[in-house]
Amino acid sequence: MACVRDWEGLNRRIEKQHAGHSHAKRQVVVEYPPILTENEATLVNSFDNNSISQWSHYYTHGDHLGGHNKSMAEWTADRFRESGLNAALAEFPIYATYPIESRLALIRPDGSIHNASLVEDVLEEDDTSSYPNVIPAFHAMSGNGSVMAEYIYVGRGTQGDFAALREAGVELEGKIALSSYGAGYRGLKVKNAQANGPARNPSSIQRGSVRFSSLYSGDPTTVGYASYEGAPRNGLEKYTPSIPSIPISMRDALPLLKALEGHGLSAEQVNRSGWVGGFDVAYSSGPAPGAVLDLHHFMSGFITPVWDVIGVINGTSSDDVLIIGNHRDAWVIGGAADPNSGTAVLVELARAFGKLLEKGWKPKRTIILGSWDAEEFGLQGSTEWVETHLPWLVSSAVAYLNLDIAVSGPRTSLAGSGEIQTIAIETMKKVLFPDTWGVGPTLYDMWYNTTEGEIPPLGSGSDYAAFYHAGISAIDMGSDGGRTDPIYHYHSNYDSYHWMSTYADPGFRIHTVMGQWLTLLAYHIADDAVIPWDLPKAARVLRGYFSELNDTIADAGVQLDTTELEEALDEFAKQADNIKAVAELAEASGDETMVAVVNSKYKDFARGYVSQGGLPGRPTFHNVLSAPGIDNGYSASVFPPVTEGVGSGDLETAAEWVSKSAKAVLRAAEVLKI
Repeated sequence: MACVRDWEGLNRRIEKQHAGHSHAKRQVVVEYPPILTENEATLVNSFDNNSISQWSHYYTHGDHLGGHNKSMAEWTADRFRESGLNAALAEFPIYATYPIESRLALIRPDGSIHNASLVEDVLEEDDTSSYPNVIPAFHAMSGNGSVMAEYIYVGRGTQGDFAALREAGVELEGKIALSSYGAGYRGLKVKNAQANGPARNPSSIQRGSVRFSSLYSGDPTTVGYASYEGAPRNGLEKYTPSIPSIPISMRDALPLLKALEGHGLSAEQVNRSGWVGGFDVAYSSGPAPGAVLDLHHFMSGFITPVWDVIGVINGTSSDDVLIIGNHRDAWVIGGAADPNSGTAVLVELARAFGKLLEKGWKPKRTIILGSWDAEEFGLQGSTEWVETHLPWLVSSAVAYLNLDIAVSGPRTSLAGSGEIQTIAIETMKKVLFPDTWGVGPTLYDMWYNTTEGEIPPLGSGSDYAAFYHAGISAIDMGSDGGRTDPIYHYHSNYDSYHWMSTYADPGFRIHTVMGQWLTLLAYHIADDAVIPWDLPKAARVLRGYFSELNDTIADAGVQLDTTELEEALDEFAKQADNIKAVAELAEASGDETMVAVVNSKYKDFARGYVSQGGLPGRPTFHNVLSAPGIDNGYSASVFPPVTEGVGSGDLETAAEWVSKSAKAVLRAAEVLKI
């Protein structure tokens, strides 16, 4: 599942910024060299790129698909214990699928046959590409079936793509859909197909889950409640596909596209420029007379145990907790970027905090490290843990910090809650960045160079989802490749230690930088006298979301009164300014009672955002500020029921959720009131 940064969405937001719709803070000159406290210096200097390389090598040389990796879970717990943490495994029985048999063949009009290999090439220089226990390429949660039929190229497989084909008179019923990746989450391509009836290695195949990720998180048989031994289990029909789907490489896709050439409609004829890729073919829709696909795909579905690893550093002065998480499971033997760049950093983070523990330091707030399992099957390990501990988390959790793909390139990214953004940015300025890229001396310079200061809201695709939709402040951190960086082999057998150490991050220097940033940020959230939130910044972020919502309404050409929400945002901004003044006074005076009051409100106010119940049709999503787009699945839709109501023409629902969103924001403002 793991989160892939939405570069197209980020570019759209930057374009809006330049058009005057939102304004990111101007780049600032960073003090150099950074001035660190003694504890900060201990943390930063504890990171060893050679150790991180060792952790990465371990995790990327064994099968660690969800439910296959108990030995790795135990090894991770041992590393936490060696660093002075308490650590234990948390086991959950979850629903998973695994392929029994898959095959795909193109039968051309002349009778010749092309059999898709569904296997990637072995590379002599990449040891794990030839492992005998290689995990097959498959779509988790896919339906079963055997079908021989004509097929149609449907571009990116969005609702708009299918609608364009229908409007152009292309018959969809009874056909097999051939879709390219991009412009949304793979599972929603399958959902849309069900509803309608070459920089990478040519043999590279993108595995992944095809669950309906914009509708729920966690175990699809226990939606909305924790999975446990003997738990009642719901049906799968609403949350997983009923039709079969198979991932194929671009090498195997090319003969299929060529067989359609000159048949059906072109991208220009249906006004879908996004259909055209990099092959020297016409990207015709088809069908082609006499050309059929023979698809045979059967999966087993079963309940299997998976294992989260929970490490704990107990706090000294309160019951509050900070959770830091990364998932451990991968689709392939490797998984060097997704997720084990983050896993290696998490282990090294534990070692860094262990250095402080050796000096007698204890954080004010408890720190919990979560090494989640079964994220790739639908955020299952983290979601089931949250659902199991929900009442305690609602009363105690200050924030959740997520690290998934810590490194797939050098370009830093950040998404999430507005109140955390200022301390996250300020912490970047304390971390030195390798000079190879010539962007400036600190991580902040790389981040600003990459994003122009833009921080998107949270959608879905990684383990922050269950926390964020429980009303817990959350951010997602990572470092990606741009268009001029080495190509990242997402969810492919080539996401390997060899690729990481040779191309993406030789010397594991970006891993080190990302770990230093995360560790310093965690240190301040866990140990500052006043939780380092910036509530006026949070208010400005909400204003930005509101501006984006109004742009959506204007673009749709509809009338919708958003005054109630605007007034709620005004009240939130008023209370944000007020509590900032109180927090500054409390910190300056050292008044412990006042500090405790401020911290309690900083911890709890985000619960207001989830106070209006589940979003329409989405029982596990409650946060009115953002959620995965219904037809995207990864990138965020802001004030989602309103945005989606406008998009679908359901203005009654949109108006209802303008009011509910206003009530949620007012509830958050009420919590802040002193």
